[in-house]
Amino acid sequence: MSDRQLENRVLKVLGDLCNGTITSHDQVWLEGLLTTDIDVQTLYVDYMSMHASLHVEGAPLELQVGGFAGENRDETIPLQSTHTNRSILGDVLRVLPTSRKNTFLLAATLAGVALFAGLLTYQTFSPQWQKLSRLAARDAGDSQLQVVARITATQNCLWKHVSQPIGFGTALVVGQKLELQEGLAEITFENGATMLLESPATFVIEASHEMALHVGRLAAVIPAESRGFRIRTQALDLYEVGIEFGLLAKQSGAAEVHVFNGLVKANVLDSSGRTLRQLTLNSREAASVNSVSTTVLEFPADEAAFSRSMMPTSGPKDGLLAYEGYEYPEGPLSAQNGGFGWAGPWFDIAADDANEPNSNLVDTGSLTAKGISPLGNHAVQTGHQNRIRRSLATSVGAVFDVAGLVENQDGVRLVGRDGNHVYLSFLQKVSQVDDGFYGLELHRGDGNFNRVLSIGNGAEGTRYGATSNFNIYGLKNFPSLEEENTEANLIVIKISFGVDNQDIVEVYRNPESIQDEKVCKVDAILKGNFAFDRISMANFDGLKIHEVDEIRVGTHFLAVTGRWGGERGRLTRRLALQSQPTENSSLPLLGFVGMEPSTIQMANLFR
Repeated sequence: MSDRQLENRVLKVLGDLCNGTITSHDQVWLEGLLTTDIDVQTLYVDYMSMHASLHVEGAPLELQVGGFAGENRDETIPLQSTHTNRSILGDVLRVLPTSRKNTFLLAATLAGVALFAGLLTYQTFSPQWQKLSRLAARDAGDSQLQVVARITATQNCLWKHVSQPIGFGTALVVGQKLELQEGLAEITFENGATMLLESPATFVIEASHEMALHVGRLAAVIPAESRGFRIRTQALDLYEVGIEFGLLAKQSGAAEVHVFNGLVKANVLDSSGRTLRQLTLNSREAASVNSVSTTVLEFPADEAAFSRSMMPTSGPKDGLLAYEGYEYPEGPLSAQNGGFGWAGPWFDIAADDANEPNSNLVDTGSLTAKGISPLGNHAVQTGHQNRIRRSLATSVGAVFDVAGLVENQDGVRLVGRDGNHVYLSFLQKVSQVDDGFYGLELHRGDGNFNRVLSIGNGAEGTRYGATSNFNIYGLKNFPSLEEENTEANLIVIKISFGVDNQDIVEVYRNPESIQDEKVCKVDAILKGNFAFDRISMANFDGLKIHEVDEIRVGTHFLAVTGRWGGERGRLTRRLALQSQPTENSSLPLLGFVGMEPSTIQMANLFR
């Protein structure tokens, strides 16, 4: 729900609390928020201070401890105007049942602040105020907050406004609000429901079977035993969710739900949270809801728009058909045969005789660009008469054939069937600019003549850009990729295969997004015949060193950019605890998530 909806709901629950009509579900929900959300804590104190002030006129100078939650006993405690805040708090806690004194200390502290401000001013307060204190301090024998979910996987997560580390295994409690600034986080509820959230995302754990997604994107898996799970956004309230679905909540309040498997039922909400209509979606169906006009648009579900796994890819999956991450030991690249989607190992076409024999190398470490950090090692060409290539799996029954991308041209099986799209991505770096030819190349057989496409410092005097020996417009259509540099650059290529070999290549250099192709600006366009069956790396002339990493070939944008989390999210695939410094390391993990130090210190005064 939105911040405004959350505020309205908190005010309603506080009103029910003060009127003695609060439900047990809302009690748990409010307690959770009071331990995690600084905005709710502030609203709570202001509301109760005002409530106490409104009840002072004509009230007796005594504290009524009335029956609550089924109890029937009353106790009266005379109050003296000379009491200090701390002594009054002590009196309040002494009359509470022992089993209710310690849990949710923060909520009791905040209640005390507002309460005692009213007492010192008016020397009295309302019986309803004591009901709130009893609620906040109840069940003190249970030292644990209500844990309903845990972080079960992380991928390069950065969290906002947390005072304690959050990572693999972290317990999540009812009412807890978290903001995932970067990366991917998997959350598993104790009932088995699993959510994979992509940054940036803001969400609240509202109950053991309920969460709110304020902003962000998630993919959910709801097993049979977790039916009844509920997820809310500002525009949608999903109250019956299927086995697998994706949900997107935008900053504007708009929302999308994509059903991958099963059935989803949802209420369409207006800006105040009222239900306008019901929505039912089956497998492979999706809907978008505009929060302003509350219009609903239905369309086919798009699984590629959501990250659905953080496990390292062990083979073709979700549109990724070929991958090379150079996860080899340091040494010669030739004959290495890792990754997937290939027809064989790397093969030296040329190596510089004047350089060391193995000048097509695997070197330690990875290239990084704009916060992107791949796994494994990377390829290096230290010689200057070098070319090394690897053939893709285009044979009958192989991965590109199964994907329907292979066509025969002059007896050669090439990736390039008419009417299809193929995407490639890679990281590329050179040690010196304008220092002879280099490039990552697509080939149709070996040799310069068969070079379909090259990204680098081009041949024929074209300098840094995209070149091709199959470009139907010749040199006048060898587009530049702007100024060459010595940084690692992320290159994404889209090839649209047209009828009669009228193909179009679009090149993105360091695209604006690695999640949304629509916002990316095309840096170069070529037209020609670009069907290919192998990928090469070349380095000729000069003194430069040419480096390449993370080659990917797939059927859509997200397949080759990796769907690695938030905007420019780091790509390292690992499960790790994200350590973050805190000034309050002695506090229990997640005990005061999201609180400012001053608030924590105030709570400690009454410990």
